[in-house]
Amino acid sequence: MRRAIAAIVVLLALSGIAVPAARASVAPASPKIVLVVGATGTTTPSYRSDMDVVAATAAKYSTNVVKVYSPNATWATVKAAIQGANVVVYMGHGNGFPSPYSTTLHPDRVDGFGLNATAGKGDSNNTYYGEQYIASQVKLAPNAVVILSHLCYASGNSEPGKTEPSLAVAKQRLDNFAAGFTAAGAAAVIADGHNNPSYYMDALFSTHKSIEQLWRDDPWSANHIFSFDSVRTAGYTAFADPSGLTGTTYTSFYRSLVVRPGVTTDDFAAGTVPPPVVTPVRSTYHAVTPARLLDTRKGLGLPSALLSGVPGTFQVTGKGGVPADATAVTGNLTVTGQTASGYLFLGPFATTMPTSSTLNFPMGDTRANGVTVALGDDGTLSVTYVAAGGKTAHAILDVTGYFTADTGGTTYHAVDPARLVDTRSGLGLPGALPSGTAGTFQVTGEGGVPDGAIAVTGNVTVTGQTAGGYLFLGPKADDSPGSSTLNFPLGDNRANGVTVALGSDGKLSATYVATDGMTTQVIFDVTGYFTTDAKGASYYAMSPTRLLDTRARNGLTGASKANVARTFQVTGRGGVPANATAVTGNLTVTGQTAGGYLFVGPVATGSPGSSTLNFPMGDTRANGVTVALGAGGKLSVTYVAPSGKTANVIFDVTGYFTP
Repeated sequence: MRRAIAAIVVLLALSGIAVPAARASVAPASPKIVLVVGATGTTTPSYRSDMDVVAATAAKYSTNVVKVYSPNATWATVKAAIQGANVVVYMGHGNGFPSPYSTTLHPDRVDGFGLNATAGKGDSNNTYYGEQYIASQVKLAPNAVVILSHLCYASGNSEPGKTEPSLAVAKQRLDNFAAGFTAAGAAAVIADGHNNPSYYMDALFSTHKSIEQLWRDDPWSANHIFSFDSVRTAGYTAFADPSGLTGTTYTSFYRSLVVRPGVTTDDFAAGTVPPPVVTPVRSTYHAVTPARLLDTRKGLGLPSALLSGVPGTFQVTGKGGVPADATAVTGNLTVTGQTASGYLFLGPFATTMPTSSTLNFPMGDTRANGVTVALGDDGTLSVTYVAAGGKTAHAILDVTGYFTADTGGTTYHAVDPARLVDTRSGLGLPGALPSGTAGTFQVTGEGGVPDGAIAVTGNVTVTGQTAGGYLFLGPKADDSPGSSTLNFPLGDNRANGVTVALGSDGKLSATYVATDGMTTQVIFDVTGYFTTDAKGASYYAMSPTRLLDTRARNGLTGASKANVARTFQVTGRGGVPANATAVTGNLTVTGQTAGGYLFVGPVATGSPGSSTLNFPMGDTRANGVTVALGAGGKLSVTYVAPSGKTANVIFDVTGYFTP
C-alpha cells in the first residue's frame, strides 16, 4: 500500500490593489482551514494524531478550522468542505504517475487524494480521486498554495522499497502531481517528505517572504536545489531539492515546489478579498491612429521597468485620443528586456497574482500581443509581470482604438477568416516586403469586407524574414513608423491579432523595420470589420475569464491531437450570453510536441485555410483574437502539425459582441 502523506493547500487571495513596498502581515479575519485525513489502514491513527498537531498550529491563526477525518473522509464530504478554503491539509495515500504499476496515465485516480470509498466503513476502506476530480470539481479561493508532505510520488520520489526514479521521471512526477491543484486555483504546490506541515502553516501567517524563499528556508533543505519550467502548468516554475547528490546523479526526491512566480506570504495575508469584476456595458467602437501610451524604457506611463509580482497602473483615458468616457481599448502589448521568462497580465484592475495571462514569453525575446481590454472605472489599466522574484521587464502599449457606452461609434460584423495578403504567392502584395518601404494593400471589397468599413479585426503573420525586426500595420503608409504591431527574431514564424483602422480608401499599409536590404514575407487574415451604421454588433468588455484549458479539462478534456478539429462551448459560460455572435480573447498554446499553428474559428475544420497562432516546439505562446462564434455559440480549435503530435490549448475571453 502506498505511503500516506500530508498536504496543505493554502489559498492566497488575489489582491485588488498594488502591493506596497512593505505591508504588515495581517491574516484574513477568519481564514477557512480544512484538515483531511484519508484511509491509510493501520497508519491512520498516527495521521489523525499528526493532523491534530497541525490543527493546534492552525488554531493560532483562525477560528474556522474544519476537520474531515477517516473513516468519514469521502470525496463528497471533502469536496464540499474544501470549496473556497484558505488552507487545506491532506494526509492520506499518494498515487502518482509515472509509476511502476502502469505505463498509462489514469487521471481519474492518480495525482490527487486517497479517501474513504464509503463513510463509516473503517480506515482500510480506500479509493483514489485523481487530478481529474480536483481540476474539474474543486474551486479553491484565488492563488492557492498546496503543500504535500511525506507523500509518495508528489515530490518526485518512489514508494519505499521501489527503484529510485531517474531525474526525468522525478521531474514528471512532481509536475504531474501539482497540475490538478493548480488547475483548481493553487498558486503553489509544495511537496515535502521530511518536515511537519506546521512549519509552513506558521511561516505563511507570520513571515514576509516569497513562497519560493519560504520553501528554500525549510529546515530540512538539502541545498541541492534545481529548477525548470513547468510543463503541465504554463507560467509556473518547478523546483526540486533531492536529499542525495553523487557527482551529477540525484537521489531521494523528497522536497519540491511548483509555483507561479512572485507569490508572497504578504499576498496570503491579503485574505479572501476578491478581484474586482467588470460589469459589461453595451459599447461601440472608435478606431484611432496607433498611439503609444506606455513605454517603461522611457518613463512613459510608468516610471521604470516592471518588478515581478508588483502591478503598475497607468492612465489611458485622456491620452492618445482616448476620451474620458471610454470603457475599453484595443491595442498592442509588447514586452522587452525581460530578465526572466514569464508572462504579462493586462487588465482593468491591479493584481499581484493574476488568474489569466495576456502575453507569454521566454527570456531575451521581444514579443507582442494584440489586446482588447476593459478599462478600470478611473480610465486606467494595470500590468503585472509574473516571473521569479526580483526579475524585471519593460512593457509597451500602443492603443489602436476605444469603445464608448453609446451608439456614437461603429458596430462590428464578424466574418469567417479570409486571407487577404500572402506575399509568398503574390496575394494582396506582389512579393516579399523590403525593409523600410511601406506596402499598401486593398481590404474593402475583399474577403467579405464591404465598401464603407472603417476598421477591421484580423491576424498578421510574418515568415521567411531575413533579419529580426518588427512589422507595423496601419491606415497610412509610413516608412518609419513610431509604433510596432508584431516583433520577431530571425527564423520564427510569428503572428499577432490586430484591430486596426482602415485608410479612407479602404486600404492598410505594412512596414517591415529591420536592417537595410532585408526582406520578409507577410500574411494577413481578416476576421471582421466595423461600420458606422447600427446594423452590426455592439461590444461588452468583461473581466478576463478562462473558458478553455485542455490541461485542466476545462472546455475540452486532454491535449489536442494534430489536425483534429475540436469544438468547445462559449455562450452560457463565464458571463458570455446566449445571443453573443463573436468574442474577443487570448489564445495560448503550451506543451506542444511539435511546432505548427493553431486555428480558431466558428466552423470545425481539420485543414484550415488560415492560421491564428504560429509557434515552434517548446515555447508557450499567446495571441489575441476577435472571432465569430459558430452554431450553438461554440468555437472550434485545430492544432496543425505532423500527425501524432499533441498540444495543450488555453482560451481566455475578454468580451463579447451581441446584435
